[in-house]
Amino acid sequence: MSGSPGTPKSANLVCVAMDTPDGPRNQSRLHERIGRLISRGQLRRALDLLDRVIEDPLPLFQEEDWVVRERRLAWLYRIELLREWGRLTEALAWTCLETEMVPDNVTALALRERLKRESGLRRKPTKDDARLAGMARKTLKDQWTGVAGMRELKAMLQRDVILPLQEPEVYAQYRLNLPNGILLYGPPGCGKTFIARKLAEIAGYSFIEVKPGDLASTFVHGTQGRIAALFGNALKQAPCMIFFDELDAMVPDRSDSRVGHHYASEVNEFLVRLNECGRQRILVIGATNLPNRIDSAMLRPGRLDKKFFVGPPDYEARFELLRMGMKDRPQLDIDWHDCAQQLEDYTCAEIEHVINEAARHALEQKRAITTGDILSAAGSNPPAHTPEDFERMRMTS
Repeated sequence: MSGSPGTPKSANLVCVAMDTPDGPRNQSRLHERIGRLISRGQLRRALDLLDRVIEDPLPLFQEEDWVVRERRLAWLYRIELLREWGRLTEALAWTCLETEMVPDNVTALALRERLKRESGLRRKPTKDDARLAGMARKTLKDQWTGVAGMRELKAMLQRDVILPLQEPEVYAQYRLNLPNGILLYGPPGCGKTFIARKLAEIAGYSFIEVKPGDLASTFVHGTQGRIAALFGNALKQAPCMIFFDELDAMVPDRSDSRVGHHYASEVNEFLVRLNECGRQRILVIGATNLPNRIDSAMLRPGRLDKKFFVGPPDYEARFELLRMGMKDRPQLDIDWHDCAQQLEDYTCAEIEHVINEAARHALEQKRAITTGDILSAAGSNPPAHTPEDFERMRMTS
């Protein structure tokens, strides 16, 4: 990729991924390039690309916050890829180097302990060792089975949610509390519920799923009582994750004139219960398509203060979703890469619908499914959202 005169090559690599003037698509271009390389089995080239982002000096941009963020994420990518490919010793070496160079990097310190556990190295036993033993035997790829691609999202969840839950002693040394709650937001059909369940599975937490109707009551203060009982039940099952689907319907913005006054006491009950969740080993996960309709008090520090945009599947995710969706169906010479390219901006649910439509068309003619069937079904069923729509959704929180 060529750049303007005098711009370092490494800066070009980073500029494609973060807040550049070229528009929202460029923010994920690095991640798309990594996904394409991995989908084509070019693992060494993927690591080389990350190394160039991480290790080049970037003299013209080294003070820019977005460059620092991108380099940190690229470092985490490298570690996660090595873990996924079973190269734990190499991942541990890179992590130990980071802890030597930046002793207060809590993420690196926690990752070092996690990799020691995964590598079978001697480690001071903790009361959670029995619960975590099964997870330690699973590779990173096994842990995220069913969640195709989306490496940026998974890396951030690993860093901000899973690691603090798996290595609480490291965070306690720095007087950092475990998270009380997180918010998954984005368009429908992109897998927020599935990701929440995976988080509980990876962390070894019990899981409670709650929909708006589960808390509704016709009695005065009845909903408050159900909220209190729900958190009491979670405490008995701790460590536990409570997943609130359509959170905006449960804790709507009280400043909105369209919201009834009775919601005030219910929102207050949520806020009271949230305040101590981290100490009680309860993690609250909220999911919504409309984050701007959630009461702002829910999103303040110490509550649902970590927010993750769950957008449409990236190239690698589309590639894997197609392969998983077509598994065990009669098919003939599918060009997975072409199909993945053409299905950009489709949600997971929309890709599933396209596959089913392609299969239905082939069934009518009693023949195997072809690339043409998939592309034809995609042409007849365009995505509901544009890239600009997704960017507006991302920026609403």
